[in-house]
Amino acid sequence: MTNTNHGGTPAGTPREGSDAIEELDALWEKLEEDLTAYLSTMVDPDEGDHLLIELTDPDPEGDAGCPPYAQFAGFGDGRMIRAEVSGNAYLLPQYQLDEDGSDFFALMGWSGNDATEQNWYIERTVTSADEIANHVVWAIRYHFGVVHPQLLTYQAWGPAADSADILGLCATAEVPVDEPTAPATAGTVRGRESVLNRLALKPVDRDDLLHIVQSLLREKYEGEPPIDDDGDFVLHHLGQPVWVRVRGDQPAVEIMARVAHDVHSRRATAVEIGLLNRDNLWVRWTLRDRAVWQTLVLPGFPFVPSHLDAMLDLFLEAMTSIRDDLAYRTGAKVA
Repeated sequence: MTNTNHGGTPAGTPREGSDAIEELDALWEKLEEDLTAYLSTMVDPDEGDHLLIELTDPDPEGDAGCPPYAQFAGFGDGRMIRAEVSGNAYLLPQYQLDEDGSDFFALMGWSGNDATEQNWYIERTVTSADEIANHVVWAIRYHFGVVHPQLLTYQAWGPAADSADILGLCATAEVPVDEPTAPATAGTVRGRESVLNRLALKPVDRDDLLHIVQSLLREKYEGEPPIDDDGDFVLHHLGQPVWVRVRGDQPAVEIMARVAHDVHSRRATAVEIGLLNRDNLWVRWTLRDRAVWQTLVLPGFPFVPSHLDAMLDLFLEAMTSIRDDLAYRTGAKVA
């Protein structure tokens, strides 16, 4: 299986309309309100106000890229704000935006993500702080797949920094950093040792992660998982293959399936995919040529067996619920 794309977030998702999703929506709305309030205070005439909102980087010294971030700077005698969101040049591969994600920023009036300006950016008056906050929070949640606003931290400097606690986030400098230690359940899985009853594992290399995933699939589906010519594990659902790949460029496991092909209109299909991605926090859909791919990526270090176990079920449930309807709406074929 050679077709790949980035995106997705490792976790279970609350069902639409549940108390959990309503609570999560409220927390993101609160962050948007708090960010609007803070940006409205970035009026230093000497242009000293700056704010950075970020995910904690698990490997700050690494050269593969970084997690998503948004940064803001006041300028124009305190009347303007420049907002930037991380561009693909800086992001870890699993967070890089595809064509649909990039189109969103362009349609919303953002520029950049090119050789001249490697971040996406907009410049607005301070009185448009609500518009800036809305765009940034939407991008962080839906395009970069950040699970919960409390995973974000901030750095702030300048006169406005004294009121940064209104953001309701933890300061990056206050996040404890521990030297990594192996959890009690960590270790290489040997032979046909059970995986599903383990809390967490730390693979020593990609081959070790491959063996762990193979063991989990064997245990979950009570049989040896087939492997294709690319070394991907092959499952079958709705009469078509679903691939489980241990990525070679980073410690991550990717689930993918081509859910539709030969779509009638790329433009109309992009709209349908945009709606799906808007309404689903973890599974992502992308258009490649005239085929629609469904993907989900979760981290492999540390590897949490219950995450892959649950995400496989979530992925297949999503595929069952959307595939035939998507094919009908886009004039596409399945299988």
